[in-house]
Amino acid sequence: MIEKAPTAHSASSGDPTLDRRYGWAEAAFKEGDAQACVEILDQTLAQAYHFTAAWHLYGLAQEALGHKEEAATAWRQCLTLDPNDHFGARLDLARIGAMAAEDATSENFSGTLFDGYADRFDSHLTQALHYNAPELIKATLARLCENAGRAFRFETVFDLGCGTGLMGEAIRNEAGFLAGCDLSPRMIERARAKTKGDGSPLYDKLAVAGLTAFLASRPDASADLLLAADVFVYLGELRPAFAQAARVMTRDGLLAFTVQSHDGEGVVVGHDRRFAHAESWLRRRLDEAGLQIVTLDPVSTRQDRGVAVPGLLAVVRLALPVPLRQEAAAGEPSPGSRDIDAAAES
Repeated sequence: MIEKAPTAHSASSGDPTLDRRYGWAEAAFKEGDAQACVEILDQTLAQAYHFTAAWHLYGLAQEALGHKEEAATAWRQCLTLDPNDHFGARLDLARIGAMAAEDATSENFSGTLFDGYADRFDSHLTQALHYNAPELIKATLARLCENAGRAFRFETVFDLGCGTGLMGEAIRNEAGFLAGCDLSPRMIERARAKTKGDGSPLYDKLAVAGLTAFLASRPDASADLLLAADVFVYLGELRPAFAQAARVMTRDGLLAFTVQSHDGEGVVVGHDRRFAHAESWLRRRLDEAGLQIVTLDPVSTRQDRGVAVPGLLAVVRLALPVPLRQEAAAGEPSPGSRDIDAAAES
């Protein structure tokens, strides 16, 4: 199922008659008559070339008819009219192979999508999609800490793409200072409304921001734990996020995250308009950022129409600098690496 974000960005032609035609075209498409949808929109767009929503729907209908070139042309027109991409045209272009998936991240679409989703987010995710990323991440971190003989406690925690606070609720008792960020103002409102058992706010700090921008605003070596629960499914290229994470993590800090995965190579955009990252691609990007894998396990964090979606759960730490790697190879691991490395081997 393709997610479509409600938006005010050229969602109207400015002409009530043409808007009604768009409604008829949308109804035809939903009923499975893509050809009728195209015919109605041909007339509509001839009179309202600026109608971005109509161009996006036109692309979906052309794709349904097997006309990928026509679909790509329509979605490129969306980007011409709306370079900020509130309709997710980049994702659609990547889905059909007309744009590199790494280049298809659409933060404005994601923010708009989740603004409209905020009120039913928790119940839909946990009940309909059987979402369990926070529980899986917490259990993995608890196991690593226990195996290392290390306290399951992190003084400064950043919850990246925190949404309504599901990950924050899971990790709150193990966190000292807990900060969260999300692109969606309405998601942040929901997270801000949540409290701890004593009535104080769940989060100590919340910000409306993309995760990479949020990390860029944080000081060096300022976080003991970074969390990204099912957030990277909305980012194609992860290199900037990993680079900022490596800068912000303390020497003994950890980054725990989940992704959707696939059996091929590189990054792809699925039918659900989410990114899936191949394990080999992920390993290369982590290595480039100077991040060392502590554990990388196959998991499924949610279902799609009753079928488990394949994914990966990773916990990573800063890789040792070359001199310390040489010491470790000689049997003298650095104090900061000893415990977690041992836990990963357990």
